Amino acid sequence: MDRNAFVEVMNEASGMLDSGQADEALARLSAFDDGLDATPDPKEYGWIVSYRFRSAFAAGDYAQALHLAEHGPARYPADIPPATLATMYSMAVEAATQQGLPDSAVAMADRCIDLRRAHGEHAEVLMAAMTACTLLGDIERHDLASRYAQLLITEGVGHDDYRGYGYYGLCAAIEQGVGGHLVDTLRAGREWLESQDNEFARVALEYLQTAPSLQEPLAVNLDMSDPLGNGVPLSDPVAPDAMQTQFLRVGDGVPQAVSGPSQPPAAQLAGGETADALMDANRPGIAAAAYRALIDDALSSGRPDPLIMGKSTLGLLTALIFDNRVGEAHSVWIDEQGPTYLGIWSLENGQTSVHDAIAYNLVAAFLHSLSTGDPNAANHAVDSLMMRNVEWAYENDQQAVPAMINTWRRHLYEIHGGEPAPEYRWQLTQAEQRWGAPVPEGGLYWMRPYRWVVDWV
Repeated sequence: MDRNAFVEVMNEASGMLDSGQADEALARLSAFDDGLDATPDPKEYGWIVSYRFRSAFAAGDYAQALHLAEHGPARYPADIPPATLATMYSMAVEAATQQGLPDSAVAMADRCIDLRRAHGEHAEVLMAAMTACTLLGDIERHDLASRYAQLLITEGVGHDDYRGYGYYGLCAAIEQGVGGHLVDTLRAGREWLESQDNEFARVALEYLQTAPSLQEPLAVNLDMSDPLGNGVPLSDPVAPDAMQTQFLRVGDGVPQAVSGPSQPPAAQLAGGETADALMDANRPGIAAAAYRALIDDALSSGRPDPLIMGKSTLGLLTALIFDNRVGEAHSVWIDEQGPTYLGIWSLENGQTSVHDAIAYNLVAAFLHSLSTGDPNAANHAVDSLMMRNVEWAYENDQQAVPAMINTWRRHLYEIHGGEPAPEYRWQLTQAEQRWGAPVPEGGLYWMRPYRWVVDWV
């Protein structure tokens, strides 16, 4: 396989995916793959398989994506670092449920969890379980989803959002009539649920207190050798040899023809891609938990990478907004003591790509527009942010200019409770006149994040 041709096709496919041309990326990669007439280098071929999977998933060709995850490529071995294999398996759970294939979804979720566990990525284990629980619940297979809910409860100690979601999943199974064996576990969690202040724990506690079928008191004495209460002990997955080559691994980023700047840890990059995929799949609640887990993982290393912290915080803010938890997003944004403060600093001080800095400006402008303080200060902040955004759009994506201007206008209307006085919209008026054409009203404009790779230095 010609190295230059390989790098060219990978860069082309990456650009197509970034611009939303998943069908074109899939066609380009498929043609290149099908045209190979000799066994390629397994590591380089792994990138082809990786992006063919991601393109198929993004294009909605879930059958092809799932087949690649389950069976691997048809002709040649593909070797990609094991840390990123779990990303593909996690996405394959969605590919399976989209086709109504619950058994395949379970198989993919178990592979993801086993691999994450084998590499000591506890937070990623919980995220994978949460994803499986949600997606299986969405297709009304609460009997299968409850298995992952139980894992979240037993292994989520110290990770309150995940554990709360586990109890929430138990409630769904019980409500659907497939969780009778889980009632004792739910009742045993009452004291813990009462001590929590996260959304899922509150819902689970309310269900425990009000569901008619749960009102009879019942003494509970959990056998800790069987913590799930279903008579089936948790199996210990066989850990693969970390030094052994594994095949059909899906990586992230774009291979470089020459050595470039140093990159953050590969496992954290993979976690970021997974969280972004959850946002693409319209799972902002799960994505928010994934971004939080990534922040915790970066901090636990003792040397958090600024790119990881910045992009994770941007993803968290966006996910919370899209999950209708704007108040929580605002609290994260202004918190100068918590772990996300480093992420905000990274975004505001050039530690991420310009693309992500502009995406953050959109988030910040939105949060400024909701300020209950001085409207003049909020107006000035929005003007400053949106002027930079419009200027960036003129230079990089002119099709986004009217959407940026419309978003700017909507923010000023929000601040002033209607049409602002001329002196408050002067900067906006200048932008409208520069565009030179009517800007139709529409929804707020948001930007997809840049890929998780340092190639912009």
